[in-house]
Amino acid sequence: MDGLILVLTALAGCLMPVQPAVNAVAAQLMGSPYLASFFSFLTGTLVLGLLCLALRLPWPDGKILTALPWWVWSAGTMGAFFVTMTIVAVPHLGAMSVMALLVAGQMGMSMVMDHFGWLGIPAQPISLGRILGAILLFAGVVMIRKF
Repeated sequence: MDGLILVLTALAGCLMPVQPAVNAVAAQLMGSPYLASFFSFLTGTLVLGLLCLALRLPWPDGKILTALPWWVWSAGTMGAFFVTMTIVAVPHLGAMSVMALLVAGQMGMSMVMDHFGWLGIPAQPISLGRILGAILLFAGVVMIRKF
């Protein structure tokens, strides 16, 4: 199972620069990055709904949904921001710069989340090696943008 997860995760990574480029084309044709983002989420919602039906997953009862912490619902907003920003950024910065900036942002926030053990992540203190890695990643973003 781990092998399949590794392969599918690598495939998801390969699709990361493709999705915003496809969405940017949709935004250009629709005349709005917000409409393109909306239809991207609509399509994704429909596909996930069909998958849930195909897998016969039980719908959570209302008590479970109302007991969720308020901040759990912010994940959808984060996803909408992420997708919309990639749609806006790719035509201006290019796929490689956008992906490099996203990875740099992910590494920075991941380091903070690991250090403090936020959201149930096992705490892993910030170290000199991790900070150096983040600096090198940022330097890579600068080089990608410059050259």
